[in-house]
Formats: sequence, C-alpha cells, structure tokens
Amino acid sequence: MARLWRAVLACLVLTTLPLSGNIGIEVVEEVPPAWPEGSEAYDNMVEMANFGYRRIDTNANQNARDWIASQLESFGYEVERQPFTTEVCSNCENIVVTIEGELSDEWYVVGAHHDAICYSPPPLIGMTYPTCTSSGAYDDGTGSGALLELARVFSLWEGKPTHTWKLGWWDYEEWQGSGSPEGGGKGSLHFVTEQIPDDVEVTYVNLDMFALNWPVETPIASQLAGCNEDYWTLYQFTSPVSDWSYYEGNGLEVTEEMQDRATWFQERLKSINSNLSHPEQWVRVIDDTKGNSDHFNFIMNGHTATWIRGQHQYIYEEGDACEQTPKHAQSDSVSTLNVLGGGRVGVESGLQTGLDIVATHAWWDWNIAQNDSQVISGQGDADVVSSQVIVAVLVVIVISLVAVVMRIHKINQ
Repeated sequence: MARLWRAVLACLVLTTLPLSGNIGIEVVEEVPPAWPEGSEAYDNMVEMANFGYRRIDTNANQNARDWIASQLESFGYEVERQPFTTEVCSNCENIVVTIEGELSDEWYVVGAHHDAICYSPPPLIGMTYPTCTSSGAYDDGTGSGALLELARVFSLWEGKPTHTWKLGWWDYEEWQGSGSPEGGGKGSLHFVTEQIPDDVEVTYVNLDMFALNWPVETPIASQLAGCNEDYWTLYQFTSPVSDWSYYEGNGLEVTEEMQDRATWFQERLKSINSNLSHPEQWVRVIDDTKGNSDHFNFIMNGHTATWIRGQHQYIYEEGDACEQTPKHAQSDSVSTLNVLGGGRVGVESGLQTGLDIVATHAWWDWNIAQNDSQVISGQGDADVVSSQVIVAVLVVIVISLVAVVMRIHKINQ
C-alpha cells in the first residue's frame, strides 16, 4: 500500500515540474533571497561620477572599468574583459559576466555604458572644447551603477535561470562629437557582432539614463516652465509592434519572428509593470522609433530589445518643458540629479522603479513558478496550448491512479 501511495506522490510531483526549458507548471511562489536597492545603485553612481570625465581612451574611463571589474569579482563572478579598437579608440573595453542557464542558445542580456562625453548643447550640438568635462552621473552612471546592483543581487540567488544571462558594461557608447569620423555605440556593436554566436537568440535590456522618472514628482521649476505632467515618465522603448519604419529605414529586414518576439516582449514588460502596480501613464511600454542608444545594435542584428530610460532630451531641442536633463553637459553631476529629483531620496526612488522591472524580469526566469501560463522564450501560443494539454493528460493519469489505489485499498479491506 505504501508503495502505491509513493507512486501517486511521484506522479503528483511530475505535474509540478517544468515541462521544458521554456514553460513551468509549479504554482508555489518563492520569495527571492535578495532584492536590488535604489540606495545601493545610487552609491555606485556616485563612485562612477567620482572617477571624473570618463571619455574614451582616458585614465578616468579605464579606472572606472577596473573598478567595475573588481566589484564583480568581489561578488564571485568570473569577469570577461573584452578589448576592442576603432578608428578613434585605441584602448576600449567591455566588461561582461555570465550566469549560465538551462538554455545555452537563448540569452537574456542586460547592459549599460560606462563612458561619458561632454559637448555643446543645441543649436550647436556636438561641438567639443578643451574645458568641457562631465562626471557622467546621469549618462550613464545611473545605468552602470544600477547594473552593478543587479549583479550583486543575482549573485545571491540560488539555483539556475532558464536562460543564460549576461551582464555587460559597454565602452564607447557616446558619439565623440561633430569632429569624429565615426558614430557611437561601438562597445555594444562589438558584443553583438563578435560575442554572440549565430545560433543564439538574445533578448536585451538597455539601462541608459534613468532615475529622473516615476515616482519622482515634476519639479516646480519644470511646472513653471510649462510642464503639466505630475510625474516624470519612465519609458521602455521596445522592439516595435506597429512602427518599424526607423529600423527599416536603416536597412533592417523585419521578419515575422521579429514581430512575434516584439509582441511577446512588450506584453511581458506590461505584465511586469502590472505586477509591480506601476501606473501605465508614468511607466510606459511603447514602440522604439528612434534607436539612439545601445539597444539599436541588438535590434538591427535581429534580436529583441528594450531601452529603460527616464527624462532624456534637451528642453531646447525638443521644445518640451518636461524633458530636462544634464546629459552630455558639464552639469551632469550627482548634485544636479539631486536638485532635479527632489533630493537623494527621489533619485533613489527613480532608480528603484527600473531596478524592480529588471529584477522581476530576472526572477520570473529563475522562479518559473510565477509563470505557469507564460511562454518565457516568447515562442508563441502554441507552446502554451501544448503545455496545457500535457498537464491535462498528467492530471488524468494521476486521478486514474488514485482511483485504482482506492479500489485496491477497498478490496483489501
């Protein structure tokens, strides 16, 4: 009798195991052992800013990436240092760590850039000059610092994710100004073209300039300048569902698979926002139609991507009183962010919003229990249907076995 009940229990356990690398059936939710903190990301941003002007081929930039690598090693990661050169950069280097998952040919990549630039604002945008320096606190100390905090937390999570995760700190994202013979985005381009095998599918999350976003309230100065929004918005510019014109104009041939994955990823990000109770008005998932950050290279090479970004453009350039940031300027400092964000607490809260989104995206991959009806890899509804059929069959088998056990038990009585 005991043996029969152990068989029943074994069948019940089988119904709670993942049916594939993509779909989980277990329904028990677990609590993560650690969660990223906006205060820690803020401290990392301050450290990045303290290195000074992190322009490519400078000691400041090299010292910053050395510090990033040392922090990662202290968390227990094996650090990959991926050097590369371009026409204008002789000593560029990406910093990458890998968390091996069950799927080696499907990657989730999260990235931020560690370099900074300073040049003139509109209407003479892009003119560099000797006294122009920037500590790059917002662009992109916020992204680099937040990514370090995510790396710390991921190192504390037990088990293995479904997908292979890579975290990358890119060099040479910034365009070097109107006198440069080449554009920016060279670090992420090097990773996409040289480090991703042809048979690997990537979903990429780009962290470039956030913290000045929900739940940071719009400052009085912005309201007086004509901004009528209650909060600054956090945007998630994602592979388009409807409008691919920008990427098609740059030569991308959009496939049905790209469209399907874009639809899946936008829905996943919206589900994350709903799970976190983020107001859709202030934390928005929308088609990316401009592509002016590192996610561009991933999308142009057939991968799915999103750019998590707070306030961004110059007010003079956009004519939008709600878009005021110090990017690419001497004023891009921690103190400026504190003023715009209503103090350190506000900046930390803005960082926390983005951290929560990325950490939830990751935790759902570690803890498939929370995704019993979701296709993690975005392969389409067919996988969901097939998983439901398999579950139904297993349930029928379990019920039948239980009935047999009960009948045998009754006969023996």
